[in-house]
Amino acid sequence: MQFARNALVAGGTGLVGTELLTLLGEENRYARITSLVRREMVAAGRVENRVVSFDHLDRSELLKVDDAYCCLGTTSRAAGSDNAFRKVDFDYVLAYARAAQRAGAVRFLLVSSMGANARSRFLYTRVKGEVEAAVSALGFPVVGIARPSFLVGHRAKARSGEKAAVVLSHAVTPFMVGPLRRFRPIEARTVAAGLIHLAFNGREGVSVLSSEQIASAVQSVLVDEEGAPHDSAQPNNFKQLN
Repeated sequence: MQFARNALVAGGTGLVGTELLTLLGEENRYARITSLVRREMVAAGRVENRVVSFDHLDRSELLKVDDAYCCLGTTSRAAGSDNAFRKVDFDYVLAYARAAQRAGAVRFLLVSSMGANARSRFLYTRVKGEVEAAVSALGFPVVGIARPSFLVGHRAKARSGEKAAVVLSHAVTPFMVGPLRRFRPIEARTVAAGLIHLAFNGREGVSVLSSEQIASAVQSVLVDEEGAPHDSAQPNNFKQLN
């Protein structure tokens, strides 16, 4: 297969970002995969690291890119304050999106959060909603947004109380049916695969996938790859935003 695209990743050291880089490294539809990092570190496989200052991305000139993936994110507790959280989850994300757009990115794939809403009374989901709106307004031909529920996977540094939450989530997942399905925990690797799915299957405009839709989209790809019949009459997994 002839290589057709170049990928750029921000937030590649996080839970979803780590899984994303692993999957992209195995993805033969990309000729070049570049991960933006804050400091020198060993690159994995085909991935090329580029050290940048996220505070000065507006001055950075990046190599030509087709698909820009954004897995940047933190919490107020981890960042140290509400302002520091907003700096990462809004300022850095928007600066990265603009830099990627200057580098020619056609598609912007963003990890957001379930409940993202610019009018939310909760800081975390409000900022997520605000940055979704800001990125969508930049004019990328394709914007794909993943809104996962509780993420599970291996973190280099587990957040406070997260291990207990993971155990509890696995215990209650079988009982989360019907309307509760959207609250089921989701593997970080599944979210990463959903972002790649959005890059190659997202329609023009802005598309949003919930946790349930991410899992469904990824499962449909696995079914197709295994050669099982695919029901084209099934509803599309993408929620289109006007």
